[in-house]
Amino acid sequence: MSALETLETLIDRPESLGAAERPAGLGRAGLLGYFAGALGLFMFLRLESAVPPGALSFLAVFAFLLAANFFFAGVIHLFMDLTGAAAGPGGAARLFLAFGCSDFLATLLVPLGFLDKADFFSGALGFFVFVLALIYARVRLVRRLYPVSNNKALLAVWLPYAGLAAVFFSGLVYGIIWLVWLIV
Repeated sequence: MSALETLETLIDRPESLGAAERPAGLGRAGLLGYFAGALGLFMFLRLESAVPPGALSFLAVFAFLLAANFFFAGVIHLFMDLTGAAAGPGGAARLFLAFGCSDFLATLLVPLGFLDKADFFSGALGFFVFVLALIYARVRLVRRLYPVSNNKALLAVWLPYAGLAAVFFSGLVYGIIWLVWLIV
């Protein structure tokens, strides 16, 4: 089964993701989704002049996307296991590959980047809409893999993002305090 047929199966019959047996070709579809998502994100960032051109820059974006999603899938599965919802067939590996299938949405960033360059659409607004669509798709995937409510799935998906934001802002506050201490 090809990766696109697997993706078609997941879209037509999403309950197959939560079946006892993992859908055939989920690994290829997930990794292809990560590659396509990284390519779409890289092209959007290139249109916004946020990353330098070249294959190494693309590989850095691809590696960052894989590492972040690996971390997010692990944290979400740990949260589900700690709350007792990980008793179903879902697992961290299946969640990671399902997140790869949701990363196909990042290919929509390319036309949004072109619309931003043509001054028809704001790039920041387009990226915000993309993030909301990605969060919605991931909440639906978590609901398919774990027997939880919408609120718990939304909490599980937002949990890693909130943790990273807390670490970032704590570092920012510490940096500002350190800078003021150097000046005074």
